[in-house]
Amino acid sequence: MRNNNNNNGNTVPVISYYNVDISKNIILKDNKRKSGIYRWNNLIRGKSYIGSSVSLSGRFNNYYSLTFLNRKVEIGSSAIYSALLKYGYSNFSLDILEYCEPSQLIAKEQYYIDLLEPEYNILKTAGSWLGAKHSESTKQLLSNVFKGRVFSEDSLDKMRVAARLRVGNKTSFFGKTHSIETITKISMTKFSLVKVIDINTNTTKVFKGNLEAAKFLDMGESTLRRYKKRGKLYKNKYLICNSSGV
Repeated sequence: MRNNNNNNGNTVPVISYYNVDISKNIILKDNKRKSGIYRWNNLIRGKSYIGSSVSLSGRFNNYYSLTFLNRKVEIGSSAIYSALLKYGYSNFSLDILEYCEPSQLIAKEQYYIDLLEPEYNILKTAGSWLGAKHSESTKQLLSNVFKGRVFSEDSLDKMRVAARLRVGNKTSFFGKTHSIETITKISMTKFSLVKVIDINTNTTKVFKGNLEAAKFLDMGESTLRRYKKRGKLYKNKYLICNSSGV
């Protein structure tokens, strides 16, 4: 452990781990049941990545899984996952920038992204896909999630009405009859995917919205929304969040 020399201004980590390869056990132990903001530092390239998690030990367990890293790289672009695979853990250090409550994570993460400008952060907005360029494999994955989804005529009418209300009559729906395929593609850009992470097995499932995820967990939709909003573990093992990245 050490104080990292890659700090910007007055940013001093709560704790730093110089060689994450040999510090794995202590990293997982130190950060058990803690939420906060972390930074990976590439000791060779001088580049960094900033992230946050309501379960730091669970998130770091994922980082230490080569299977997890390879799977994530296969389905989409992730600079930090690719870098860890390329350079190895022994060439990275890890900083805990700050421990904080789950409700503060997004704001805190955004603060550090703006302040430190980490090179590996493809997304410059914390907790979102804003500005992300998805690979073809990622687009195919999203397409498979929505494949076969059937919209009722009532649902299609509501989509058309909502479009007119947003910007008036001259919208992409105005005077046009869209196919089910087209409307599905439009819906995909607005649909909120929900991710359920089993922190005990490091497995992740992605669902088409709160209702589908709630059915999988055998819980009410309102209860699921509450757990997701507060960042609390369900049954001490399931972390529920919107599907947005690492």
